[in-house]
Amino acid sequence: ITLILFVILPVSFIFGNAFVNLNIVLLNLLALFYCFKFKYWKWLKKDIFLYLIIFYAYLLLNSIYAHFFKFYEYNDGLLRSLFFIKFILLVLSFQTLLKNKIILSLVYKSWFLIILIFIFDVLFEKIFGQNILGNISPDGTRIVSFFKDELVVGAFLFCFGFTTITYFLSQNNNGYFKIIVTVLLILIPIAVFLSGERSNFIKSFILFFFIVTFIETNKIYLNRKLLFSIFISLIVIFLLTTKYTFGKYSELFYRIQAAEKNSNFYQKFENVKYFAHYETAISIFKNNPILGVGNKNFRNECGQEEYFRKNIKFTESRCSTHPHQIHFEILSEQGLLGYFLILFIMIFFLKQNLKFYFKTRNIYHLSNIIYLILFFVPLLPGGGIFSTFSGSMFWIIFAICNLNYENQKP
Repeated sequence: ITLILFVILPVSFIFGNAFVNLNIVLLNLLALFYCFKFKYWKWLKKDIFLYLIIFYAYLLLNSIYAHFFKFYEYNDGLLRSLFFIKFILLVLSFQTLLKNKIILSLVYKSWFLIILIFIFDVLFEKIFGQNILGNISPDGTRIVSFFKDELVVGAFLFCFGFTTITYFLSQNNNGYFKIIVTVLLILIPIAVFLSGERSNFIKSFILFFFIVTFIETNKIYLNRKLLFSIFISLIVIFLLTTKYTFGKYSELFYRIQAAEKNSNFYQKFENVKYFAHYETAISIFKNNPILGVGNKNFRNECGQEEYFRKNIKFTESRCSTHPHQIHFEILSEQGLLGYFLILFIMIFFLKQNLKFYFKTRNIYHLSNIIYLILFFVPLLPGGGIFSTFSGSMFWIIFAICNLNYENQKP
């Protein structure tokens, strides 16, 4: 059962949030069953779980406050905060259910095949205009792959692709398999590039750079210079030869350039659609600096007339389910208290794991650490840590990082 649930975990993202949540809940129940059966409770004494529980308590109290004092017509923030426990238990699930290295290896072998299929599908859709199942993207500049109408395949590959390939790069590979994993190391960021998801490509490129820079040369088939040369060459070829690709990646610069020369800071970015979300989130934070407006309440608050700005081009489109930037989302919804709590947890966790990396030099562990850091890169658009889709990916990598730390620390 453990093996099945972990193997299908990436696949569940194709079928939507309900399947992702169901998979995570089943893993959580299985982990709790394991803890009761074998009286495995030492994880409760770990600092990281204590800090996550403290944050969970804050999240609940803040959502209760927002629910009873903000009077939003539609407010499911309290329910969402209540179920945030699933992510904390997911960290436990990885730690308890994947301790067996044979099961962990089987899970990653399955994920390896899944990633292979996705990369092939992205290339297929880029060439033929539809994926292998006939799905056609609602946006001609983006790839939809198996996600039907959700343009998220780049985020999917950024999450599952790098953790999978670096798991195998950390092993002692020989012969043809070393060639295969080296080729895939290049193809994962290339596939993210072709997806048209600019923010995820920037993050993928940075992660690829760190992996190639810090990996032991005997783990890859090609030397570092050749790897970078092939990667850059492929990017240039796809930019010049594939439809819409050059326009997609140059679009942002043209929008900024289109602003008048004497324009102020706001006006320079007025053609960037996310800027209206950012500015609204900052304004919400200024009005609610300590506690924010409560979990998942940006969508309820942003429509207020006070956040309308005549000098912001897309101000009428300022509302969304979230501000599309993790720092602005946390500040506007959780306030300074929640922001500093999350910041403290992440600094503690990353410091602990970076120390461990410098002792082991495990590229697989470093890859997962860099992924978590890149999730918090300022200004770049992205999802949050509370949502089902992007949040689940974040906590999966967080859980893998914690698993590796707990399994191999002295």
